[in-house]
Amino acid sequence: MSSAAPAIPAPVRSFSATLAKAGAIYKRDRRIATSYDMAFIIQWLQIVVQVLGFYYMSKLFSHPRFGGFSYWVINLGFSRFQMTALQSFQTAIRGDQMLGTLECVLVTPTSLATVVMSPGLWGFTLTAMQVLLYIVLGATLGVDFSHTNYLTLVVFVILTIACMSPLGVMAASTIMTFKQNAPTQFVAGSAAQLLGGVLFPVALLPVPLQWLSWLLPITHSLNGVRAAIGLLPGKEGMAMHGAALTDPAVAADAIWLVCATAILMPLSLFIFSRAVNRARRDGTLGHY
Repeated sequence: MSSAAPAIPAPVRSFSATLAKAGAIYKRDRRIATSYDMAFIIQWLQIVVQVLGFYYMSKLFSHPRFGGFSYWVINLGFSRFQMTALQSFQTAIRGDQMLGTLECVLVTPTSLATVVMSPGLWGFTLTAMQVLLYIVLGATLGVDFSHTNYLTLVVFVILTIACMSPLGVMAASTIMTFKQNAPTQFVAGSAAQLLGGVLFPVALLPVPLQWLSWLLPITHSLNGVRAAIGLLPGKEGMAMHGAALTDPAVAADAIWLVCATAILMPLSLFIFSRAVNRARRDGTLGHY
């Protein structure tokens, strides 16, 4: 008896199955997020209130190294990618634990990378829309985005997501081990605002804190984003042209993020795998 060869090669079928599973997780997260109407609407109103608040605050402060309202809008908007990367993965794992679906998913022939990374799809989609709102509000209130180097901007957004997501996966590993959320709100909020140049330039910090700031991905990310948009220190407006990736300072920040991603991504998946295997051995996979 002869058997017909499969119409679709196994690697292609496997990749298609992975995409289908990631798409299903994306649809689930989107439906859950949009099903709570009031909470979904309020997070958009919070952006409007925040932008307006910083717009009027910018009229009170002036510093030669500070770009005023433009500086705040760019940093506050694009730093949301960091917060999403740090929080979305552990939030999804924690939610699946409490709903009792995590153990069911992990016993299916689904790779751990797909399980832990897919929840970020909806989170980053929503964040991109929120950043667009920051840009629209900023442009309405006088920020000039007309000379943005979009290639540099897109590259740094991708590098930000790629570099910060492994830290979010590591945070998800703490959920598997300790059944408690990691302090990502502090890392993405207070620490980043103080050391990452979100609210004021890093150059204003003492030298030891500037060294510590250099170790944070958000510092290099925002450096690249501001350069791409063309924000000049000491000027409320914009430069004539956003910086290209070939600019030495921009290239240095991009290389830093690439190297950090190459180290952190496999390390984070290894740590998550170890955490899941330990929970399996202990019989606490479904505990919360």
